[in-house]
Amino acid sequence: MPQPVYTKTRELAGWRKIHDLFRFYFWWWFNHLYARVCFRLTIEGEENIPTGGAALLTSNHISYLDANIISAASPRKVSFMVAKEYYDSEFLRWMCDFLGCIPVNREEPEIGTVKEALKKLSKGMLVGCFPEGGISTSGEMNDAKAGIGLMAIRTGCPVVPICLSGYRFQSMPKTFFLPKRVSIRIGKPLSFPEEDHRNRESLERVTQRIVDAIKELGKSDSG
Repeated sequence: MPQPVYTKTRELAGWRKIHDLFRFYFWWWFNHLYARVCFRLTIEGEENIPTGGAALLTSNHISYLDANIISAASPRKVSFMVAKEYYDSEFLRWMCDFLGCIPVNREEPEIGTVKEALKKLSKGMLVGCFPEGGISTSGEMNDAKAGIGLMAIRTGCPVVPICLSGYRFQSMPKTFFLPKRVSIRIGKPLSFPEEDHRNRESLERVTQRIVDAIKELGKSDSG
């Protein structure tokens, strides 16, 4: 069982510090209990998530609850890149802001999205993303976007591959209340010091290596 590790990324004082602490511990315990009770979550490789410093957590995307499951397995707060559509709802916008999410325009990718993710990584934070750019309804990984390769090379931070299994896509709100046995496998961090973010072939090569690492974890899980 991972233990929560609060990482201070900026100087806070008074109520702002109390609010930041409350937000972290509330969300961590909520996700952990929810995942353990409703999904009987099993975690393998939790030691591969760095307890300090920046890292990109990259995972397959098979449910609306993937971010919750990954958060439950991480000892630290994870800022996820989420579809901009979630911000159309007042409640979901508040929730995304509360959790420090990064909105992504899936139809027309914006450079500002990458810059915001790079900013968080430069502060030593964990950023979570789903390279496919959307939920796979079949359970198989879809083609990945090259943006993950760009962030991995530009920052030089570790890239942690993650594979979720045990449940499949369900429509809302059915997803939240359908008990399943879910497992998460966390692979060893990857690094790409030899690659150049200005080279398209490098971006494609890094993106594919990340996808292959995620798929390999899936094979291990099925085996």
